[in-house]
Amino acid sequence: MIITRRGFLQKTLLAGGALLVLPAIRSIGSGSSLQAAGPESFRFAIIGDSHLMGKKNPRLKLRLEAAIREINSLAPQPDFVIHLGDAVHDGTPEQFQYFAETITQLKPKIYFVPGEHDWYFDMGETYRSVFIKGNAPYSFNHKGYHLIILNGIGLNDYWTGRKLTPQQRMEIAGTLNHPLQGPFRLGKEQLAWLQKDLSGVGRETPLLIFIHPPLYHYYRPWNFWVEDAPEAHLLLKPFQSVSVFHGHVHHTVQNEIDRMKFFSTLSTSWPYPYPDTGVPKGSAKMPRPGPSNFYDGLGWSQNSAGNGDMTHQDILWTLTPPEGS
Repeated sequence: MIITRRGFLQKTLLAGGALLVLPAIRSIGSGSSLQAAGPESFRFAIIGDSHLMGKKNPRLKLRLEAAIREINSLAPQPDFVIHLGDAVHDGTPEQFQYFAETITQLKPKIYFVPGEHDWYFDMGETYRSVFIKGNAPYSFNHKGYHLIILNGIGLNDYWTGRKLTPQQRMEIAGTLNHPLQGPFRLGKEQLAWLQKDLSGVGRETPLLIFIHPPLYHYYRPWNFWVEDAPEAHLLLKPFQSVSVFHGHVHHTVQNEIDRMKFFSTLSTSWPYPYPDTGVPKGSAKMPRPGPSNFYDGLGWSQNSAGNGDMTHQDILWTLTPPEGS
């Protein structure tokens, strides 16, 4: 059965948002409301890049469901889960409904970060209405930590002048090395929002930041890149503890700039190889995934926060496949 965008939003009892090139910027939560007590310990899990396609590729749903089962079996349960974006692949209402029905199996509370595959079919209308329930960026406080969800997938308008269809716009945005796409940007409006949000947060407050692409210059040919990331770094540099989590690259990579630590999370869809350049010297060459191993190179991550510090653990299914695989 074909479900239109209007029908999908009516079915979920949510009104569709306005069609925008970039989302309106608004904060959910305020840094000034942090508790006076020091940071407490808690755990959270991260899933990313599930790229569900519906019946076009049902194997992807099986992999996402494996991550959901493993997270649901954790004891104690994580305080929350973050989905780091690219929930679906083509951004259509049918795929979003397929994803929504799948992710409801997850027991803990979940927060969503926008990816380019979630956005450029309808310019984020469905994602903002159904999953974010507002706009990105947004922030909130949890047990003495300040958490920020950024929209790292802003692109220059390559579609209006060319009169591209939503499908054509999405295809270009979703191609890593397409010549028309250009680099991702936070944009001046979002940087201004970030500056204002951080102005109410004490410098000793640990920050946890979630964004879809790497918030640094990793590998531009594949758009593993946020052009104005250095401007965000200047705003984050005064803080004593900053941990940034990203997806998009579909492999494990960690980085450290000043006191900012960066962690990727594995995808549940398919792995990308490490790029030919841009990888730190001395890094091991990533092996190609075995086509006979349904879960090779895939996984999710669990993370522990406490005393202002952060521990990140990749659950790499190459080493420990899910039960029943």
